[in-house]
Amino acid sequence: MRGSLAFALATVMVAGPAAPVPESGAAPVANRRETLMAACMKDQGFKYIPVGSPRRPPRQNTPEQERQSRAKYGFKVFAMYVHTTDKEAGGLAALPYDPNDRLTAALSLTQVRAYSRAYDVCLGSAVLRLTGRQVTGRFDLDRKRDAALRHALAREFDSHLPARMFARKYAACLEDYGYTVRSALPSRITSQVRESFVAERDRLADAEFPIRKEGVEYLPTLSPGQAAPYLDREVKAALEDLECATRFFRKTGPIQAEIQARVAAEWALD
Repeated sequence: MRGSLAFALATVMVAGPAAPVPESGAAPVANRRETLMAACMKDQGFKYIPVGSPRRPPRQNTPEQERQSRAKYGFKVFAMYVHTTDKEAGGLAALPYDPNDRLTAALSLTQVRAYSRAYDVCLGSAVLRLTGRQVTGRFDLDRKRDAALRHALAREFDSHLPARMFARKYAACLEDYGYTVRSALPSRITSQVRESFVAERDRLADAEFPIRKEGVEYLPTLSPGQAAPYLDREVKAALEDLECATRFFRKTGPIQAEIQARVAAEWALD
């Protein structure tokens, strides 16, 4: 089982004005959200360290860098168990990216519950102020952002004729490698193979944790030795997937990236 203590508990509804007006500014929306979060959490009696958002888009790997990454980490599904202290792998023993995880780790269970409630209130207030959208907390924000992204990709990316043509060729390439392709839509094709490994990891978690709490991410308990065969298969699949993507789909990446960045900004997640 794994989940940030700040996000693992039930969320609360955040009330707001009837007709909020999104704010404008030069800084990334996420930076302004974090500033509002820190002030709000202070009012709630908690320390909160703003987590900065880069002003530039994250640097994209070159084809060779991506190949090297996949050769070591695959799709980064099972790599966390094998490369346990490696941040790039999302290693289970790696130091957290979010400095607030260190703060919540020192809290008692009662304090964690209070922190979680305050966090969700402050997040909802910040998102409402910046975007005019109501969310009840981090999980609700992620859920609504993901739904908005799916709709945007289906509307704009899946209707792009060159992308549709390349996606069909991408799908045929994967099938030649023996993979089952459930959808050849441009918005779905790049995640097809990775999702099969996520589903495999989820099945292991389901068997280990049949009873679950809402809002907690459950991961199976695997030693590096137990996870290694899964990662070996994942690496092979990730490299074959990359071969298909490089041959047939890489030119469509900027279109998809622009849509993803726009939707993220619309939900104060850029």
